[in-house]
Amino acid sequence: MEILSPFSKENVDADSRAFAALMHHLREMDGADHTVMMVQVENEIGMIADSRDRSAIADRLFNETAPFELMNYLQQNKDGLIPEFSSVWAANGFKTRGTWEEVFGRGPGTDEIFLAWYFACYVNRVAEAGKAEYPLPMYVNAALIRPGYQPGQYPSAGPLPHLMDVWRAGAPKIDFSIARHLLSELY
Repeated sequence: MEILSPFSKENVDADSRAFAALMHHLREMDGADHTVMMVQVENEIGMIADSRDRSAIADRLFNETAPFELMNYLQQNKDGLIPEFSSVWAANGFKTRGTWEEVFGRGPGTDEIFLAWYFACYVNRVAEAGKAEYPLPMYVNAALIRPGYQPGQYPSAGPLPHLMDVWRAGAPKIDFSIARHLLSELY
């Protein structure tokens, strides 16, 4: 797999240390002048060639109960969810507990929701380490989907418009995303 797994503690620890070092350097070099106004944490994060990570740990987590933090966020924000996301959850009866497939259905769309949660949590940890050094606004961007493409044929599970609620729940340290901006233009 050419993409670093969000399920690897070593990956997130190394990425967090590197990003914290960058933010420390920025604070030392620019803390007084403030010419840097925001920092991109990750660039077009996503999974290509499959709809989700299928490592042993990913498979185990996929078959477990969807995280309480995500389900709590969805319940609290049910009336304001992105329509595409809300319709997926509604199609399965707005379940508030169960495995990923029990809550969101079976198929590549659920694979993408699952991986979006773990990408968002990964990015949140990296951003948190960076903000501890220099609390600038932080953002991510997404490679948007070409018409007709399915999860795995584009950088799936990134901060895309139809997954924004998952990203909001999993990455509260991210202040802005290009997809979020585009979404506000659409709605």
